[in-house]
Amino acid sequence: MKVLTITELLCLTLIELTELHASLSIQLAELPEGSSEQADTLATLQNIRAVLARPEFLPRRGGHNPLSP
Repeated sequence: MKVLTITELLCLTLIELTELHASLSIQLAELPEGSSEQADTLATLQNIRAVLARPEFLPRRGGHNPLSP
């Protein structure tokens, strides 16, 4: 697996990111310990968590939607 960068992950929606995280988390259990595939998957999972922690993905307080009129 190729490590997905933060730049690549920023092109995904919140739903796509959460689905990818869930899928990779399941696959991780099946990868050989210490393998390059395991390391790449762990790196991608870390990048997904970093993207999800960005302000644009965090819930807003008060229900304010900056996109509404």
